[in-house]
Amino acid sequence: MSSLSEAIVAFYTQQFPAIVISFPIMLLPFVLLERWRPYKTPPTWREYLMNFLINVSSFAIVAPLGIVAAYAASAIRAHAPWPTLAFTFSDIGIGVPVMDSALRIFAMIFIPLFMHDLWFYWSHRLEHKVKLLWSFHQLHHSDTNMNASTYSRDHFLQNAWRSFFSMFTVGLIFDLDLKDAAQAALLSNLFLALWSQFYHSATRFQLPWLDRVLVTPQVHRIHHSVERQHQDKNFADALPIFDIVFGTYVKPTRDEFPATGLSDGTPPPAKWWQAQLIPVAALLGKKAKAKS
Repeated sequence: MSSLSEAIVAFYTQQFPAIVISFPIMLLPFVLLERWRPYKTPPTWREYLMNFLINVSSFAIVAPLGIVAAYAASAIRAHAPWPTLAFTFSDIGIGVPVMDSALRIFAMIFIPLFMHDLWFYWSHRLEHKVKLLWSFHQLHHSDTNMNASTYSRDHFLQNAWRSFFSMFTVGLIFDLDLKDAAQAALLSNLFLALWSQFYHSATRFQLPWLDRVLVTPQVHRIHHSVERQHQDKNFADALPIFDIVFGTYVKPTRDEFPATGLSDGTPPPAKWWQAQLIPVAALLGKKAKAKS
């Protein structure tokens, strides 16, 4: 068995079950938060379950693409005419053991996060501009009661686009030690998952002092807003600096908590399998109609 196939088998037999189990565990504090300081009406258990099933089905289908992309990038990088950036996080430090450990952990979270968000910002803008990509991304925006579980309400083809191209493009440039890469991926992804659940949460938290440093619930609610003036704003996944630099940042005003959903009034799918299949059926229907 090749190392690629071994990695995929290991994912399904070891990592996938653990991730599925960890999702509701990580979500629980935010569910309680949404009942303590709700935006309006707290989400129902049916709404949480809908997003959980969308997340699990998308992840099960798409996750191996990231593994394939990383292997493909590694193979191409070995013969690439451009120089790659090789480094190890163990080189980071100022000679003080306690401080060095803290600095390495900080770097393992925020260096990958910065690289992720730079790529994510532009891929996210494309998803709002290119009709094909929007046909899948709109599932994420269709949640009329945005909540912590919405963070993973993504169509499997959107995840395929993000998973493959992010791993592939970053892998062409950076040559990380495998142990370092695994630790950095774990820490940065854990931070991002928890923070994303927080800023998607149906809560009334206002953190104006943080709005320009990290994406907050108010900042991201602007992105999901049905109001015209909020369309195509606040694309960043974690760091608003990219919206600020590229002119798409909108700072929420005091007590600004707009309604969420699709601005054209399209209702959300009723079942998780409809959420996955309807966009694909619509795309295939358009292709068949174009050929006829």
